[in-house]
Amino acid sequence: MPELQEYLLVVQKLFGETSDRVLAKSSLAAEHRPLYRQTVLATGWQESCWRQFVKKGDKLTPLASSTGDVGLMQVNRTTWRSLYDVKGLSGDMSYNGYAGAEILHQYLTRYAIPKKEDKQPGGHLARATYSAYNAGPRGLGRYRGVRQSATWKKVDDAFWAKFKAVSAGQELAVKSCYGA
Repeated sequence: MPELQEYLLVVQKLFGETSDRVLAKSSLAAEHRPLYRQTVLATGWQESCWRQFVKKGDKLTPLASSTGDVGLMQVNRTTWRSLYDVKGLSGDMSYNGYAGAEILHQYLTRYAIPKKEDKQPGGHLARATYSAYNAGPRGLGRYRGVRQSATWKKVDDAFWAKFKAVSAGQELAVKSCYGA
Protein backbone atom coordinates (compact mmCIF):
# COMPACT_ATOMS: atom_id res chain seq x y z
CA MET A 1 0.00 0.00 0.00
CA PRO A 2 2.11 2.89 -1.25
CA GLU A 3 -0.48 5.46 -0.10
CA LEU A 4 -0.14 4.24 3.49
CA GLN A 5 3.66 4.54 3.42
CA GLU A 6 3.39 8.03 1.93
CA TYR A 7 0.80 9.03 4.54
CA LEU A 8 2.92 7.74 7.43
CA LEU A 9 5.96 9.66 6.16
CA VAL A 10 3.88 12.86 6.04
CA VAL A 11 2.66 12.31 9.61
CA GLN A 12 6.17 11.48 10.79
CA LYS A 13 7.34 14.79 9.30
CA LEU A 14 4.40 16.59 10.94
CA PHE A 15 5.41 15.19 14.34
CA GLY A 16 9.01 16.26 13.76
CA GLU A 17 8.00 19.80 12.82
CA THR A 18 5.56 19.96 15.73
CA SER A 19 8.22 18.85 18.20
CA ASP A 20 10.60 21.44 16.74
CA ARG A 21 8.01 24.21 17.21
CA VAL A 22 7.40 23.27 20.85
CA LEU A 23 11.12 22.92 21.57
CA ALA A 24 11.86 26.30 19.95
CA LYS A 25 9.97 27.92 22.87
CA SER A 26 11.42 25.59 25.48
CA SER A 27 14.34 25.59 27.88
CA LEU A 28 14.30 21.78 27.99
CA ALA A 29 17.84 20.49 28.45
CA ALA A 30 19.50 19.04 25.36
CA GLU A 31 19.77 15.66 27.07
CA HIS A 32 15.96 15.39 27.26
CA ARG A 33 15.09 16.62 23.77
CA PRO A 34 15.43 13.25 21.97
CA LEU A 35 13.28 11.60 24.65
CA TYR A 36 10.65 14.31 24.20
CA ARG A 37 10.57 13.82 20.40
CA GLN A 38 10.27 10.06 20.83
CA THR A 39 7.50 10.50 23.39
CA VAL A 40 5.50 12.63 20.94
CA LEU A 41 5.79 9.97 18.20
CA ALA A 42 4.98 7.10 20.56
CA THR A 43 2.01 8.96 22.08
CA GLY A 44 0.55 9.65 18.64
CA TRP A 45 0.92 5.95 17.82
CA GLN A 46 -0.62 4.88 21.13
CA GLU A 47 -3.50 7.33 21.02
CA SER A 48 -4.60 7.16 17.39
CA CYS A 49 -2.27 5.09 15.24
CA TRP A 50 -1.37 8.49 13.73
CA ARG A 51 -4.95 9.17 12.56
CA GLN A 52 -7.03 12.31 12.88
CA PHE A 53 -10.07 10.91 11.07
CA VAL A 54 -11.81 7.57 10.61
CA LYS A 55 -14.25 6.46 7.98
CA LYS A 56 -17.82 5.90 9.19
CA GLY A 57 -19.92 4.66 6.34
CA ASP A 58 -18.92 6.84 3.43
CA LYS A 59 -17.94 9.85 5.56
CA LEU A 60 -14.71 10.85 7.27
CA THR A 61 -15.25 11.89 10.88
CA PRO A 62 -12.80 12.98 13.57
CA LEU A 63 -11.44 10.09 15.58
CA ALA A 64 -13.13 10.45 18.98
CA SER A 65 -13.32 8.42 22.16
CA SER A 66 -16.32 8.00 24.42
CA THR A 67 -14.56 10.19 27.02
CA GLY A 68 -14.26 13.28 24.80
CA ASP A 69 -10.76 12.73 23.46
CA VAL A 70 -10.34 13.64 19.82
CA GLY A 71 -7.96 13.42 16.90
CA LEU A 72 -4.35 12.52 16.33
CA MET A 73 -3.24 12.98 19.94
CA GLN A 74 -6.66 12.25 21.53
CA VAL A 75 -6.74 15.61 23.29
CA ASN A 76 -9.66 15.83 25.67
CA ARG A 77 -12.07 18.52 24.49
CA THR A 78 -13.46 19.19 27.96
CA THR A 79 -10.23 19.23 29.93
CA TRP A 80 -8.35 21.45 27.47
CA ARG A 81 -11.19 23.62 26.09
CA SER A 82 -9.93 26.76 27.81
CA LEU A 83 -6.51 26.46 26.13
CA TYR A 84 -7.30 24.96 22.73
CA ASP A 85 -9.99 25.54 20.13
CA VAL A 86 -12.32 22.53 20.19
CA LYS A 87 -13.07 22.78 16.46
CA GLY A 88 -9.36 22.91 15.73
CA LEU A 89 -8.76 19.84 17.85
CA SER A 90 -11.42 17.94 15.90
CA GLY A 91 -10.80 19.18 12.40
CA ASP A 92 -7.13 20.11 12.07
CA MET A 93 -4.54 17.36 12.34
CA SER A 94 -1.64 19.78 12.66
CA TYR A 95 -3.40 21.78 15.38
CA ASN A 96 -4.30 18.63 17.31
CA GLY A 97 -0.74 17.33 17.03
CA TYR A 98 0.65 20.61 18.30
CA ALA A 99 -1.77 20.71 21.23
CA GLY A 100 -0.85 17.17 22.23
CA ALA A 101 2.87 17.92 21.89
CA GLU A 102 2.50 21.00 24.10
CA ILE A 103 0.61 19.01 26.73
CA LEU A 104 3.29 16.30 26.70
CA HIS A 105 5.98 18.96 27.07
CA GLN A 106 4.12 20.40 30.05
CA TYR A 107 3.86 17.02 31.77
CA LEU A 108 7.53 16.26 31.09
CA THR A 109 8.87 19.62 32.28
CA ARG A 110 6.45 20.39 35.12
CA TYR A 111 6.01 16.93 36.56
CA ALA A 112 8.19 14.04 35.32
CA ILE A 113 11.56 15.83 35.44
CA PRO A 114 10.99 17.86 38.64
CA LYS A 115 9.67 14.78 40.45
CA LYS A 116 12.74 12.83 39.26
CA GLU A 117 10.72 10.00 37.75
CA ASP A 118 13.86 8.68 36.06
CA LYS A 119 15.40 8.14 39.53
CA GLN A 120 12.44 6.16 40.91
CA PRO A 121 12.69 2.34 41.08
CA GLY A 122 11.56 1.24 37.61
CA GLY A 123 11.18 4.88 36.66
CA HIS A 124 11.40 6.45 33.23
CA LEU A 125 10.66 10.00 32.11
CA ALA A 126 8.76 9.02 28.94
CA ARG A 127 6.60 6.50 30.77
CA ALA A 128 5.82 9.02 33.51
CA THR A 129 5.03 11.71 30.95
CA TYR A 130 2.64 9.42 29.08
CA SER A 131 0.97 8.25 32.31
CA ALA A 132 0.31 11.89 33.23
CA TYR A 133 -0.86 12.63 29.68
CA ASN A 134 -3.28 9.75 29.91
CA ALA A 135 -4.45 10.18 33.51
CA GLY A 136 -3.53 13.72 34.57
CA PRO A 137 -0.73 14.78 36.93
CA ARG A 138 -1.89 12.42 39.68
CA GLY A 139 -1.24 9.54 37.26
CA LEU A 140 2.45 10.37 36.94
CA GLY A 141 3.67 7.21 38.69
CA ARG A 142 0.87 4.97 37.52
CA TYR A 143 3.13 2.98 35.16
CA ARG A 144 5.24 1.97 38.18
CA GLY A 145 2.23 0.27 39.75
CA VAL A 146 1.10 3.25 41.81
CA ARG A 147 -2.73 3.03 41.76
CA GLN A 148 -2.63 0.90 38.60
CA SER A 149 -5.40 -1.46 37.56
CA ALA A 150 -4.93 -4.32 35.11
CA THR A 151 -6.52 -2.19 32.39
CA TRP A 152 -4.10 0.70 32.93
CA LYS A 153 -1.18 -1.72 33.12
CA LYS A 154 -2.06 -2.89 29.60
CA VAL A 155 -2.24 0.73 28.39
CA ASP A 156 1.08 1.65 29.98
CA ASP A 157 2.79 -1.51 28.72
CA ALA A 158 1.50 -0.86 25.18
CA PHE A 159 2.88 2.68 25.27
CA TRP A 160 6.23 1.39 26.54
CA ALA A 161 6.48 -1.12 23.66
CA LYS A 162 5.76 1.67 21.19
CA PHE A 163 8.23 4.02 22.85
CA LYS A 164 10.96 1.36 22.67
CA ALA A 165 10.21 0.83 18.96
CA VAL A 166 10.37 4.57 18.30
CA SER A 167 13.61 4.84 20.30
CA ALA A 168 15.08 2.14 18.07
CA GLY A 169 14.13 4.15 14.95
CA GLN A 170 11.16 1.91 14.15
CA GLU A 171 8.33 4.44 14.41
CA LEU A 172 7.02 3.46 10.98
CA ALA A 173 6.04 0.14 12.55
CA VAL A 174 2.88 2.13 13.31
CA LYS A 175 1.72 0.64 9.99
CA SER A 176 0.89 -2.52 11.95
CA CYS A 177 -2.23 -0.66 13.08
CA TYR A 178 -3.45 -0.75 9.51
CA GLY A 179 -2.93 -4.48 8.98
CA ALA A 180 0.10 -3.76 6.79
